[in-house]
Amino acid sequence: MNWDAIGATGEVLGALAVVVTLGYLAVQIRQNTAQQKREETVSIQRGQNEVVSQMNDPAMVRSYALTAEKGRAANPEDRSRAIIWVIQYLNHFQIVYDMHHIGSLDETRYKLWEGFAISMVASKGLREWWDEEGGKSGFMPEIRTLFDRKLNDVENPTTPFNQIWSIFNADSWQS
Repeated sequence: MNWDAIGATGEVLGALAVVVTLGYLAVQIRQNTAQQKREETVSIQRGQNEVVSQMNDPAMVRSYALTAEKGRAANPEDRSRAIIWVIQYLNHFQIVYDMHHIGSLDETRYKLWEGFAISMVASKGLREWWDEEGGKSGFMPEIRTLFDRKLNDVENPTTPFNQIWSIFNADSWQS
């Protein structure tokens, strides 16, 4: 029996076992990462649903619609209700922004949420709050820069949320 041959065979088998183990671990890590991204996306959607569910209240929809169009001319109750809701929504968007920038949220979903969030403050009344009343000061500098760039893009203007669906338009709430 040649001990050198047995040792060499053992080394080859050991090396093969290491390669197989590393391959298995790579597959497991990839699957775990994919699962974690799915769970983070579901979590983000739950957060979005929680904030948006406040729009089940007709008074909330009315407040948003009137504030989005009238700004300071809307009554203080409507303005405070709408602005608090927008702040909650934009706080949620900051989480979405962070998740995207660490690679946990794909570009397509991120762009959808980004467009939606920017459209929230694109209306005349909420732009007034954002630009003139310091609304933007409550958000991360990256969010302020992003929103300002998008809101001031004259070549690709953002459609205000209150113009996307008629129920969020002040004309629907005049009576």
